[in-house]
Amino acid sequence: DEYVIMSAHLDHMGVGRAIDGDTIYNGAMDDASGIASILEMARIMKESGAKPKRSIVFLAVAAEEKGELGSRYFASRPTVERKHIVADINLDMFMPLFDLKWIEVQGLAESTLGDTIREAAKEYGVQVQADKEPDQNRFIRSDQYSFIRAGVPSLAFKFGYEFGTAEDKIFHDFIRDRYHKPSDDLNQPVDKAAAAKFDRIMVSLLERVADSAARPQWKDDSFFKR
Repeated sequence: DEYVIMSAHLDHMGVGRAIDGDTIYNGAMDDASGIASILEMARIMKESGAKPKRSIVFLAVAAEEKGELGSRYFASRPTVERKHIVADINLDMFMPLFDLKWIEVQGLAESTLGDTIREAAKEYGVQVQADKEPDQNRFIRSDQYSFIRAGVPSLAFKFGYEFGTAEDKIFHDFIRDRYHKPSDDLNQPVDKAAAAKFDRIMVSLLERVADSAARPQWKDDSFFKR
């Protein structure tokens, strides 16, 4: 048997320095959104009666904020045969704060998974774009990197936008005002319909990867093929 990993992290910052009298760092976007989504994807697939050719492992890990410790542990001591893990699809703060017109894909050009997410997004009328802030190194800053280091092709995501738009401002206002702060909570506006569409696209991606005859492969010009 072969396995596709669908991962997200459970932890956030916990209790920290008070901001406006609030010491609880809730982590609604980072990363309760990812955990909620992998639960929703599992529900969708179960209710649809899907029978993918490869098994899908829904993986919730801890200690991402401490240095991807949970995913590093799993990647080195997986509960399934390591050589049979074909891909990791990871969700960390995918930012469903506005309508889903674009999906920003970290790792888009690195493996054949990039081609697969293009197909899955097109099915829902959503366009795909590469990481627009590569200087942030987001592709190697969350749990997917634990799998990348083990040689497993991986992807991660954000809601995409075009520079200079209202969505651009919403995204960067979040980074400035709520990221790793107590205000990353349930009071912020979330586009639930857009999040639901995103989850459906992720299900389509999972099913395509699980049912493809070929395993995902790093592209020949990818740094990570090493």
